[in-house]
Amino acid sequence: MPSNPHFYIILNQVAGTGQAASIWPKIETQLKQKQIHYDLQLSHYAGHTTQLAFQFAKFKYTDQILLIIGGDGTLNQAINGLQNAQRGDIPIAYIPCGSGNDFARGVGISRDPLTVLEQILSATMPTAIDLGYYHDTTKNDHGYFVNNVGIGFDANVVSTTNHSNHKRLLNRLHLGSLAYISSLVKVFMHQDAFEVTVTADHQNHYFKRGFLVTTTNHPYFGGGVPIMPSATVDNHQLDLIVIEKLNPFFFCYLFVMMLFGRHTRYQAVHHFEGTNLAIQTKTLEFGQMDGEELGSRTFDIHYSLKSQAFWLKKQA
Repeated sequence: MPSNPHFYIILNQVAGTGQAASIWPKIETQLKQKQIHYDLQLSHYAGHTTQLAFQFAKFKYTDQILLIIGGDGTLNQAINGLQNAQRGDIPIAYIPCGSGNDFARGVGISRDPLTVLEQILSATMPTAIDLGYYHDTTKNDHGYFVNNVGIGFDANVVSTTNHSNHKRLLNRLHLGSLAYISSLVKVFMHQDAFEVTVTADHQNHYFKRGFLVTTTNHPYFGGGVPIMPSATVDNHQLDLIVIEKLNPFFFCYLFVMMLFGRHTRYQAVHHFEGTNLAIQTKTLEFGQMDGEELGSRTFDIHYSLKSQAFWLKKQA
């Protein structure tokens, strides 16, 4: 890979309620000053980034790197475009400009756009990281995720946050992570317990009072909450966490413990790890993948691992 590669940039201007659009002139200035070659494409609608990444993968020129400027949802679409083209070997770089930016936390890159641009330009070779792959047999739906897939409480929080007015305001103030936290109390009062069966190591585990069910690729969800502190993007494992419904007082206590990464020792928290995991629900529950809504439905999801080349240099 040459020291001065060519970037194919996909910019989602509406990511982070306009943060990506506002930072692009500064990024463009840096690229021109450093005489970096690039092509720019704008993502105009939901799913457009997937199409652009797929087309890029089919007609990629030698030594080009796909650079995504947007939120985790934009990155998710790009990943799905590359993987659907069976080109996980194409390096992808990422400048986070979303609300939660959990992927940046999970892989140890800066969440400041100009700083991460320097990290990208100083990288010399791609790094392979794990991706999660899910297949939901109830709708014959499938896809790839870089962060996590959640069913129940966290997905309900995502849905509530995405449809709230305060998310837009907090994004303008660069406090997007608070948008998720502010939805927690509202969702807790309305989210019921539900039956869920987890399959791990060919054994079934039944929970009558499931509440939060998250399969994750790295420690963070919901804008920086460490749902599974030990998870990493390069251990070739997925982590699945089930938290049972609790009374409000203990849930608040458990959530505080979660902020410090100390919640996994409690009996209401169940942790599974593996390369092949599965989840089945019987009732209509909210789902989310990398912060994108999957709707309210029953789930029969089977998880496995894939690999993707990333162009990044972690912080020291």
